[in-house]
Amino acid sequence: MAFIVLNQSSNSQKSENIEKIDQDLKKAINNLKGNFYDLDTGKVSYTTMKGSEAFEEYRKITEKLKFFNLDILDTREKKLSFWINIYNSLVVHGIIQLDVKDSVRDVSGFFENVSYNIGGYNFSLDQIEHGILRGNVKKHLFASRPFSGSDDRSKYTLNNLDPRIHFCLVCGSTSCPPIGTYQEDRIDKQMDMAAATFINGDDVKIDKEKSKMKLSKIFKWYKKDFGTDKDLALFFAKYRTNNDDKEFLIEKAGKISFSYLDYDWGLNK
Repeated sequence: MAFIVLNQSSNSQKSENIEKIDQDLKKAINNLKGNFYDLDTGKVSYTTMKGSEAFEEYRKITEKLKFFNLDILDTREKKLSFWINIYNSLVVHGIIQLDVKDSVRDVSGFFENVSYNIGGYNFSLDQIEHGILRGNVKKHLFASRPFSGSDDRSKYTLNNLDPRIHFCLVCGSTSCPPIGTYQEDRIDKQMDMAAATFINGDDVKIDKEKSKMKLSKIFKWYKKDFGTDKDLALFFAKYRTNNDDKEFLIEKAGKISFSYLDYDWGLNK
């Protein structure tokens, strides 16, 4: 695999405080968020970010990730917040460093190859998503599992897949959920908020008269993560804020037909 490792540098030195790397990284990500993310739309100002002092500071901190001790991520909450933030920031870093203009699809193998060295291991975007956060499952039917049984990285996977990750991970495209940053002490509330925002938005449309729904293709690509059609309807009912919608979803769960909206892979700029 031809990894494109974005945080390789011979100049970086090992930090005396391993945990400080995580703290510094969070501060740098929040700095980028405050300066270059539109919190209302979830869009990113890549052009302004490129070459900025804030991005350069972030980039320097990522070089220290190779010394990070992944074993300190000893709770579910720490793992979720760390890996979601890393994934989203790696996407942004990849778009800037590879000078993506219109779509991440313009770069062959973007998700397979764009990676960071973390704790001495290379992790690509796909390995973070499907290997770590989804519990080492195949990306698609004909793919292999991200980590083999003998791969040391497999010990860092999350055992229980939480489908709410799909509303937190941002692939750099217009149809992605809005980008955010996550903290371990608030992760469940933040993931609930991300799910509610997405499920009450334009990517989940209900036609009660015809018992039909039009959904983001995220729900097609990751169908097994949400369970049966009945499970999915009840999942929507949990987060839909309109009471009539909730009642409809509960009453018709398992009897609703789903179709899928076109996915806009244009850059979320």
